[in-house]
Amino acid sequence: MTSLRSPTSFLPPLSLLCTHNTASMQDALQDLKDLYFPTIPPPPKRILSINAVPALKQSISDAVHVPHQKRMRHLKHSDNIPDSGYASEEDQEDQEGDPQSEDEKDLDIDVLRSDELERGFTIKWLTGLMKRSDTWIHALDSAEEQEEHARLSVIEEVCELLARFAGGDEQQEDALTRLFTFPFCAEGKVVTVELNDAPLAPTDHTSVGLQSWASAIIFAERICADPARYLSIPSGAAPLRVLELGAGTGLLSIATAQILDCMRVDAQIVATDYHPAVLQNLMRNAQTNNVSVQVEVLDWSRPPPLEPYDVILAADVVYHPEHAKWIKYCVEKALKKGGVFWLIIAMRPTGRHEGLWGTVDEVFPDGGCGFSRNENCGKECGGEMKLVVVQREDVGRREGIGRADEVGYRLFEIRWLSCHYCC
Repeated sequence: MTSLRSPTSFLPPLSLLCTHNTASMQDALQDLKDLYFPTIPPPPKRILSINAVPALKQSISDAVHVPHQKRMRHLKHSDNIPDSGYASEEDQEDQEGDPQSEDEKDLDIDVLRSDELERGFTIKWLTGLMKRSDTWIHALDSAEEQEEHARLSVIEEVCELLARFAGGDEQQEDALTRLFTFPFCAEGKVVTVELNDAPLAPTDHTSVGLQSWASAIIFAERICADPARYLSIPSGAAPLRVLELGAGTGLLSIATAQILDCMRVDAQIVATDYHPAVLQNLMRNAQTNNVSVQVEVLDWSRPPPLEPYDVILAADVVYHPEHAKWIKYCVEKALKKGGVFWLIIAMRPTGRHEGLWGTVDEVFPDGGCGFSRNENCGKECGGEMKLVVVQREDVGRREGIGRADEVGYRLFEIRWLSCHYCC
């Protein structure tokens, strides 16, 4: 490409996708690579290091407007092995944009590369292309087998580009050190957590746990502000057992360890995840913060026998309709009858993970409707204990943190309750 152009001026309209040949799509992807991920690295930039927590200006309890949840369109999610990809899928029907003039020739590369509108349009175009990939591939005649393979290669390139965009604005080989400071319940004290946000693998976006996401940041702040509420501090001598599911960078586990150490509470904290690179980064973060956090691998779909825990924590762990079911199965095996499971989920009303917070309500029944006893229950089910949602709360977005597709966060308090109260 002789000159760099804005994506809105050269990306083919997806509404006419079936009319675009393979070569034109390959050219468009190459132009995007040249713009955002050039083979020849740009001049050296300042060291990538974030040493301050984003300003959390919004009140913790600020309400968030939650749009009416659409009926789950599970066809957006593969029926194969559930994927924790973080690339959002958004419809492009009304997002084609107005092509800019062909006179855009000598744009400043740094300005163009950092333009949020152009970058956002590019990601929407790529995710829209992914959504329509089957239509584009199958528009070919059955005899054009070689051309079909070429188009499949184009779609693979789209996946790689989306994964690279999900890794951040900077070059992939760079990692970020982030320092979070949260007010502690005791006046004048703070909890400080230093985390390494490792770069995402460019071809594997199941490794999203390498990044610290907004839901974990918001929930960590809440735990620090009111540990007695969220950590169920025991009065006896037995140590408090805490389990984190999908721990990622370990923010919740590390903050919890620091809180309990400050309160002189004996505790055993276990942070779990599945992806090898995530586990390695998680162990590094625990060592950096000098906390007693045990790191273990856990496959939600095949959990081993688990020792009972007093508290289970999870932040932003549902990326597929099956995930909520798997998590419930794990919690059923691991939560003490008097324990509590705290789950916070980002609410995304559009895109690839649209409405997935609703799958939590589908698998955990509502037990918070006044706790009135149903005397007719128990005849068939025997009055067994069930995991139910006893409270849910919506929390608004925060300035400076979170993805554009997140309109807020839903916090679930889940406990064991006799079915006399929830049937």
